[in-house]
Amino acid sequence: MRRLLLDTNALIALSDPNHRVFKLVEAELRSGGEASTCSVAWHEYVRGPLLKQDRARALRVIESRIMDLGRRNAETAAELYNSTGRRRGSTADCLIASVAIDSNAEMVTCNLADFALFVPHGLRLADIP
Repeated sequence: MRRLLLDTNALIALSDPNHRVFKLVEAELRSGGEASTCSVAWHEYVRGPLLKQDRARALRVIESRIMDLGRRNAETAAELYNSTGRRRGSTADCLIASVAIDSNAEMVTCNLADFALFVPHGLRLADIP
């Protein structure tokens, strides 16, 4: 079973049935895969602006699979932060990537430039057609 972890912008993309992320996630769910997100991405998403129907749609897709951060994630995120240049403003990306790495999920994001730095450290990015 393929496991996808949705970044904030992927959650936003679920509001547009014509968006390529929507189509990727829909195809994966139909083939038995699962989609989730982490508490950091969920926080970024729900702080809005956000329509109630978009929030409801995202929850239907992830089925309330919102992964909390733990010690392992915090340590992985710190390793990512230190090994990718200690970039100011990258803490949230490091935390989101750590959850994908530690849960062996493929990251779905439209922001490849920021997350590509983590690929040599174990992050797998989903190919969005």
